[in-house]
This record gives sequence, C-alpha cells and structure tokens, in this order.
Amino acid sequence: MLLIKPRYLFLVITILLSNSVYSESSFFHKIKLIHGMSVDVPTHWRILSQAIRKNLNAAGQSMMDNSDIERSNGRKKTLLAMNALPRPAGAMLRISVTLPPDYTQDDLNSVTKGELKEIEAELLKTFKKLESSGGPKVIKMQPVRIEEFGDYNVLVMSYVRAGLNGPSPWQVTQYKIPVSDKLIELTLSYRKSDSIVWIPILERVKRSLIF
Repeated sequence: MLLIKPRYLFLVITILLSNSVYSESSFFHKIKLIHGMSVDVPTHWRILSQAIRKNLNAAGQSMMDNSDIERSNGRKKTLLAMNALPRPAGAMLRISVTLPPDYTQDDLNSVTKGELKEIEAELLKTFKKLESSGGPKVIKMQPVRIEEFGDYNVLVMSYVRAGLNGPSPWQVTQYKIPVSDKLIELTLSYRKSDSIVWIPILERVKRSLIF
C-alpha cells in the first residue's frame, strides 16, 4: 500500500482532481546561457552567485587534488547553479561545459556494456577517494547507461548519496552530452523523501534544455 506524507497529500489531490489550467510562465522561465544554450527553470528557485559557484568549484578541485585523482584535460566552467527553496534545499540543478570534451558522440555510439561496467567501477572508486577528502558519501552506485537526448547520445551516471541536512538520502543523476567541441553536463539531484515534488520539476527542466 502506497503511503503519502500528509504534507504532500494536498499536491497529489491537486494533480488528480484540479481542473485549473496554469500558465507555464507562472512557474518556469527561460534562461539563456553561452554557447547558444537555454533551459527553463523554476521561477522561485535561487540562482547561486558567481562567488558561491567559484567556492564550489574550488572545493571540488581541492578534493580531487587532496585525493590524488587525475584531472580531466578539459577546462570546465559552471554556467548555472540553482537550489530549490525554501532552505535547506530539497533539490538542485547544475549545468556546466568542458572544453574540449573527453569523449565524442562516436565514442558513445561504440561503447559496450562491458565498458559501461568499467566506467561504473571507476566512478565508484573515485567517489571513495573523494569521500576521504570531504566528498559526498555514496550509498549506492546505479548502472551507468546510454540514453538518447534528441539527436544525441548521452552518458548517464546516477548514484544515491547521504544527505547533508537530514537523514534522507539524495538521488543524483548526471547527463553528459558530447557536442562538437564541448561536453555539456546537466546534474539533477533531489532529496528522495520528497521525490513526489522534485521528480516532475527536474524532468521538466531536463526536457527543456536546448543546445
């Protein structure tokens, strides 16, 4: 039997019974990014400042350096970082670009199931090293897979990590899309205990990404 938390029961009832039609612009607006990219994001979420993004990038780089993890040859830049409100955030989205890409569409077209398993194992090994330097505690790795995104293949890497502000774990999914001279990365994460709220919002964000 499916149990729904009382504080979200109103949402389920609204979705199932409401005949009201809401304008998309009420909840989402389009943000244009460099490289001809755009994405629709929730109007009520908080865009992290450039200073906060730099701190997050510096922390990630430091964790890798402290763990002796070899860095990519590409130059990665975070284009957009947003957290859901109210605080503490229950969902997050990040969009970044790496120049040049580490792999191409041809590489994804020819990758085998065995190679995907190897990528999964290497990723888990990397997370374990990062954990010792203050990185997230990964509870479970999920199968690395290839999905289609429009006319492109996407490398999808998912895992469940421990929560930072509460007992509920978080689901994290990274979509890595090699496009010509760059690698586009969309990272969506949410607190699993509140998934009924966050999954449809993040799916809407993902579907709106144009590049």
